[in-house]
Amino acid sequence: MSATDPDLAGAMQDFKKGGWVVSLFGGAGMLARMLLTDKASPIMVWIRRTIAGSIIGVLAYFAVWGQDISGIYKAIILSVSGAIAPELLEHFILRAKGANQDVKRKTKRKRK
Repeated sequence: MSATDPDLAGAMQDFKKGGWVVSLFGGAGMLARMLLTDKASPIMVWIRRTIAGSIIGVLAYFAVWGQDISGIYKAIILSVSGAIAPELLEHFILRAKGANQDVKRKTKRKRK
């Protein structure tokens, strides 16, 4: 896409008008998810995950902006993507590093 692409320009204008709120919702959704867990985490993990929720929220916004689907479905996609942001980013990082997630575990039980 070029800088003069009308779809990209329209998406950027809509993002400036109010789409940036999606990043706040993505971060707030991740923060709410962290608050609901019983797992203790350092503050840096909280910050990283909140930022991840914001980034994924913005990426999801641009992904569904031009799609011809109902607004409620767009909202659901944006909500779910913000909620699962850390898992999405970890998946992409592992794939980028070439790691295989389907590695079989060795059993601890000995054969007879």
